[in-house]
Amino acid sequence: MGIYDDGAAEANKTRAHWALSALEEFGRRTGQTGDFYFTGTLTMDEEAIREIAGDLLANLFHLARLNGMAPARIVESGAMHFFEEVEEEWQELEQDAIDAAADELTEDFRKRGLPELEQFLKNQEGK
Repeated sequence: MGIYDDGAAEANKTRAHWALSALEEFGRRTGQTGDFYFTGTLTMDEEAIREIAGDLLANLFHLARLNGMAPARIVESGAMHFFEEVEEEWQELEQDAIDAAADELTEDFRKRGLPELEQFLKNQEGK
C-alpha cells in the first residue's frame, strides 16, 4: 500500500504522524515528555509544539552548520515540500470546499513568514 492510496489528505496525515513519532523520540531523549507535550493523538498544544519542534529544528540547524550547510537550506527545503504536499491535497478538493483561512495562512507564510525567517537565518550566519 502506497502513501497516496487514500489521497493526498491522508498522505499528509501520515506525514504528520511521522513528525509526531520523531518529536516523541526526541522528547524521550531530551526529557520533554508527558501530557503537556503528547496526548496520544495528533492534537498538541501550540506552546508544546513550538518548544519541542523548535528545539529539534535548532538541533537540525546545528547539524547542518557542522556539515558546512546553511540552516536556511533546511527551511527552504521543508517549506517547498510542505507547500507542494498541501497543494496536492487542495487540488483534490472542490474549490468551494477549500478552507479560506488555511489558504490565507499558507499564502501569508509564503509571502511574509518564509522571507522573514530566511532573513533572520542569514543575519544569524554572520554572528
